[in-house]
Amino acid sequence: MHRNGPFDDEQIARIGREAARLAWEGGMTVLRPDGEVVPIPLVAEPEVESRERLAWLAAESQSILSGSVKLARALLARGEPVDREALLGPFEGLEAEAMARLFTDAPCPAVVSRVDFLPPDDGGLPRALELNATIPAMPAYADLAAHSWIRAAARLRGLSPLRERELVARAGSHMEALRETLVAFYRWRGGTRERPSIAIVARPGDAQVGELRRLQAHFRQMGHETEVLVPDEADPDRHDLLYRHVWAHRTPPGSPFARALREPARWPLMNPVNGMLEAKALFARLSEAAEDPPLAALAGLDDAEIATARRLPWTRLHSAATVDRLIAGREGYVLKRSWDYGGKSVHLGAETDPATWERVVRETSLDRRGGGFVAQERIFAARRPATRITPAGPEVGTLYRDVSTYGGLLPVHPGGSVVRAAASPIVNILGGGGLAPVLPLDVWESL
Repeated sequence: MHRNGPFDDEQIARIGREAARLAWEGGMTVLRPDGEVVPIPLVAEPEVESRERLAWLAAESQSILSGSVKLARALLARGEPVDREALLGPFEGLEAEAMARLFTDAPCPAVVSRVDFLPPDDGGLPRALELNATIPAMPAYADLAAHSWIRAAARLRGLSPLRERELVARAGSHMEALRETLVAFYRWRGGTRERPSIAIVARPGDAQVGELRRLQAHFRQMGHETEVLVPDEADPDRHDLLYRHVWAHRTPPGSPFARALREPARWPLMNPVNGMLEAKALFARLSEAAEDPPLAALAGLDDAEIATARRLPWTRLHSAATVDRLIAGREGYVLKRSWDYGGKSVHLGAETDPATWERVVRETSLDRRGGGFVAQERIFAARRPATRITPAGPEVGTLYRDVSTYGGLLPVHPGGSVVRAAASPIVNILGGGGLAPVLPLDVWESL
């Protein structure tokens, strides 16, 4: 069978162009600092996954989050000074002040999270690379990509509008899962309104304003009074729910929203300030707990969490103790700063010449800024043929793909997945990459 199942290359390109148009109209865009709105490229070939594989990813994401929270609590209370420095050292000002209340005042440290996985080129199960708990973004983008692709494919097939809507519904909605999680969190906190009001709080000029506006439209469609606000406008007393899409260090300390960050027990805030949970140093210690029974016992990890930790790539806090291993096995390792995001401060051994790699390894072993660096086993992903749809037209090439899966600590939480594609092993959806629609296998087969 053709690699795109029953669709030939020309049909895939047609579906991709129509799907991209629909997605861009819906808000699958980013806002550049100069004010230009830029469409996010769409990968025409969807990522097709079985329901079983999607469920496995959701369970794995959940276990990584719960294990990380347990471990963070334990390390702050009874860990070594180096652990407390790695988890708390990168933060200052309002962020540090608010995070000091995470495990004392916040009712739930992470209502929504996202784990980023990389499928290896040997065809094995995806391997988790890091945890996101501050802004687990992209639920609206994921819906726009998948639903637009399904609509475009259904129309190519000549299916009825009713059948088209049925297939979209079967694929599920990340935005609706987020809404259901928000409402469940509100009720868990004692809220009684049938349709609580929601404030989506973002920084001025947020790059993902297209996603935020799409979330706002969905929440309103479902009966919620919803506003996208900046911290200076977001008075926590005026809204039933606060959905945080802004870093604490970008929140003015005197703004109304800062009150909610400082007092997470008072207002339904999702998520509280919890940056330590996505520190790569914590991920490294979770990986280490798989081989260190006393550390696992200190955190109270259960059997499922320990099993998940064993499936993580080997990851450790980088220090003098890891220098020789990294130099000797250059091609098999990655270095990245513990507290950083967007793919910055990442060094790939396989793409670095030996002399430069040795220098980087030695220098970063002494660099303690941002919690220091972590060393991680390199997961080599396969490059697959892909048609990237941009405003200038289709671009045929080969791209890497990751998969990011949502989770949360409460009984009601998201569990869907979003897939990014990129020309570089360090995934960036704009720099030569894009979003790939994620389709459950049964929906794909119906099309």
